[in-house]
Amino acid sequence: MSKDGMIAAAALGSAAKANQGLAPYGFAEHESRSSYIPQFTKKMGDPIYNATMAGTNSMYWFRAIKVEGIISNPLGKYYATYSTNHDAVGGIGLAYADSPIGPWKRHGRVYLDTVVGDSTETPFVVYNDKEQLFYMYYQQSGAGINQSTLLATSPDMINWTRFGIVLDKPFGFPGDGHTGYFAVFKFGEKWIGYSVLGGGDFGRKGIWYSHDGKKWLADPRTMLGGNDATLTSGENFSRSNAGIFMYKGNLWWLGMMSAYASGGVATVARPAIALISPNLRQLLHRPMDINFPALPWESTNMQSMMVSVIDGVVYLYYNTDKNVGVAYSVEV
Repeated sequence: MSKDGMIAAAALGSAAKANQGLAPYGFAEHESRSSYIPQFTKKMGDPIYNATMAGTNSMYWFRAIKVEGIISNPLGKYYATYSTNHDAVGGIGLAYADSPIGPWKRHGRVYLDTVVGDSTETPFVVYNDKEQLFYMYYQQSGAGINQSTLLATSPDMINWTRFGIVLDKPFGFPGDGHTGYFAVFKFGEKWIGYSVLGGGDFGRKGIWYSHDGKKWLADPRTMLGGNDATLTSGENFSRSNAGIFMYKGNLWWLGMMSAYASGGVATVARPAIALISPNLRQLLHRPMDINFPALPWESTNMQSMMVSVIDGVVYLYYNTDKNVGVAYSVEV
C-alpha cells in the first residue's frame, strides 16, 4: 500500500473508533475499559423498594442521601425520597435504611404542595451546610407558567417548609414553559442544575447557576436533547436522570439513555456513562452502555434513574415500572 493509502486507511480507522466513542479520545480499547471507567455491580435479588412498599400507585425518582451525622437520632443512616409518577395529585415519600442498598423501610408521605397547582413530584434533595437545611427541589403543575420547579426546606427531611418557585421560563425562551425535572450538583460555593426547558418529546434542556440554591440564573444557550452525542437521531441522553462525579481526575456523567419521549411514557432505556466537559454542557464522546444481567422483575421500561455519591461510592438507583433496583461502583 502506498503512503497516501496508509494515511487514508488510518484516518478511516480513527473515524470509525471515534464514532463508537472510543479512540482517538486518548482512551483504551473496549477490552480494557475497566482500567479507566468506573465499574458497577448490580444488587441481585428482589427490588430494594417498590410502589407496594411505599403504599402508592406508582414509583418515580427514588434517590438516597446520607443523614447520619447531620440529623440527630435519625430513623436510619440513610434517607431516600421518591414520588408518584404523573399522578394527578402527586406526593413525595420518605424511606430509610442503614445501608444505601437497603433494606429500605417506609416512613410515608412527607410532603404535598397544596398551595397552588398539583402533581407534586420528582424530588431532588441537596444538603445546604451553610443554612444547615435540606433543600428539596420538585416540580408542580400549574404553579407557574407551566410545570415549574419549586423549593422546600427542612431540618430533618420529614417536616418541610415551602419556599416557592425557583425556576420558571425565562423571558424570550422558546417552548411551553416546562422547567421541571431539576437535578442539582454542588461544586464548592457553586450550584449547578439541569432542567427541561420546554416539554414534549423533543423539548429543550436548560442549565442553571446559583450561589445559594434559591436564586437561579439560566444559561441563555439552551441545549438540545443530546443526539449530537448519541449519534442516533431518535435517541437522547438525560441530564436530569443522571449524576456527575469525579473519577481519576476527570468529570463523568452517569445517566439514562432512551428514545425521545416525554415523561410518563413507556420507553426503552438503559444506563450509560461518558466523560463530560468542565462546564457540564456537553458529553465529550458517545456514551458507553453499562450492561447488567437482567433481573426477573425488571422490564425495559426504565422510568427514572437517579445517582447518589455517598462516602466515595456511586449508587445508581433505577426504577422500571413500579420497582426500584440499585447498582454501585468501586470507590471513586
